[in-house]
Formats: sequence, structure tokens, C-alpha cells
Amino acid sequence: MKKKILMIMVLCLAVFLAGCMSKASKPIAEVNGDKITQADYDALYAVIKADYESTQNVKVDEQKDKEIVKNIQDKTFDNLILQKLIRQDAARQGIKIDQKEVDETIAYIKSTKDKESQDGFKKFLKETNFTETGLNEYLQTQQLNTKIKDKITAGIKVDDAQVRQYYDDNQNQFEDQGGIHIYHILTSDKQKALEVINKLDSGADFAVLAKEYSLDESNKNLGGDLQYVNENTNFVPEFKKAALALKPGQYTQEPVKSQFGYHVIKAGERKAAGIMPFDQVQEQLKAQLEAEQKDSAFNEYLEKLKKEADIKDLRKK
Repeated sequence: MKKKILMIMVLCLAVFLAGCMSKASKPIAEVNGDKITQADYDALYAVIKADYESTQNVKVDEQKDKEIVKNIQDKTFDNLILQKLIRQDAARQGIKIDQKEVDETIAYIKSTKDKESQDGFKKFLKETNFTETGLNEYLQTQQLNTKIKDKITAGIKVDDAQVRQYYDDNQNQFEDQGGIHIYHILTSDKQKALEVINKLDSGADFAVLAKEYSLDESNKNLGGDLQYVNENTNFVPEFKKAALALKPGQYTQEPVKSQFGYHVIKAGERKAAGIMPFDQVQEQLKAQLEAEQKDSAFNEYLEKLKKEADIKDLRKK
């Protein structure tokens, strides 16, 4: 009797698993005859949804956030189509995956994340909803994407005359609002900030103290440099008010409290508003214009692939 019950349970489980596997392997699209399965879709949907939640700092409710879910679903489907087209075209052009490079990238991510925290890589996979296999496939596709883009945009160059013309025609984009050069040291408590001020009063170097005391990892090794600050700078009001009240060479004699902690702020030179000189922006502008033209050419290439492809949407409408 027990054996019979056990056999029934095994058979039920087998039917259940077969149903799951059938659903997972069920095609939701075909691209030039190549299938995209429900499993492919579910894996990428989880990744894109996790990325949205992370960047927007929200938790998506599948029942309530219908419009957001629909946008993520459409983005997932479109991405899968493009991934398939890129892989197919790479094969046609004889462009191959360098698996060694992919493995090195994964090893670097593992090493970096595990240094940040214990089991950091596992946490990273959980946060992004990637499996290690999924991450490998994603990096493969990104590599092919880059190789194809580099190949089809290799001849795109912007000459100096084009850069100058753009600069002359778009002067409003190169307005420099000026302001005062600001440096700061961020501490966790007022006593630490007072200690910094006392050392400055005794002639200590601000940049050296920034490296020693500041909690702001983004600029402590740059002497606490925050670049130029003016009325339009997006800083918390108490910090901006104290910074703009300083004259060149001055530093705050009392710690400035904000939501981030206690700041010691120093002012550098003042700079008047005006138009940034051409030679100051030339190289960056040239790189920007070339990147824009390459992006445009690559998007046209992708649209051409889609237009010429036989794409079947097999999702239930």
C-alpha cells in the first residue's frame, strides 16, 4: 500500500515537473526561426525588474503597478529580440565570443564584490537577479554588441571644423555659470570637525587633512575638491549658504552641520560667469559628437536588422 502511494506521488511529481519544464521551454517568440523561450524571458525579466527597483529605489507590485510592469515586460521582450539578432548577425560576420575575456570579467566582479563584503558576489547575484550562467550570457552578448558596433562605426570620424561649427552654433550649451572653488572635509561628529579647524588654525595643509579625516570617499584624495559652487549648484542649503559666504582662502570657523555629518569648508578662487573657451571643450566635444554619431549609426543598423528579420511574437495577447 505504501509503495503504491509512493508511486502515485512520484508520478504526480513527474507530471508537475513536466508541466513546469514545458512551460519554461515554451517558445514566446521566433527570430529568423530561432526560438526564444519563456525561461529566457523570465530570467531577463527578473534582471530588468531588479535593475528598475534598484535605480528607482522602489518595490514593484505586480498587481498594482500595471503600467510599470507592462513597460518592463515590453523592454524584456524587445531586449531578447535584439540579443538574438545580434548573436545571429555576429555568427554571419564570423565575429566570435572571446570566452577568456568574459571569464576574466566575471572573475574581476567576483573578486571586487567579495572584497566589499563576505559572500559579496552571491549578494550581487541576488540583488540583480542574475544567475552566474545568466551573467555569463549577458556579458557574451555585450561583448558581441561592442565588437559589431566597433566594426560598423569604425569609419565615423568628426573633424575639427565640424566640432568648431557645433560650438559656434550652440553657444548656450557652453555657458559657465562661474562660482567659487570649494573644498570640504566631512566628519561624523562635531568634535572631529573642530579638531580639523584647530589644525588649520595652526597652519596644517587642507588637502593633507582631507585625506586623513574626510569621510567623503569621492574626493578625499583630491583634497576635498568639489569644483565650482554657485547659487544653482545642487547642494543642501546649509552647506551651500556657508560655502558661498566665504572669501577666497577662507575656511569655516565653525563646523557646518548637514544630513551627511559635519563639514569644514574652504574657499578657493572665484570665477566669473561666461562662455567656456573653445580650446577648453574641444577634445571632450569631439568625443561626444563622435559617440553620438556612432550611436545613431548603430541604432540604424539594429533597426535594419529588425526590419529585415522574420520575427514572430508568440505571446498570448
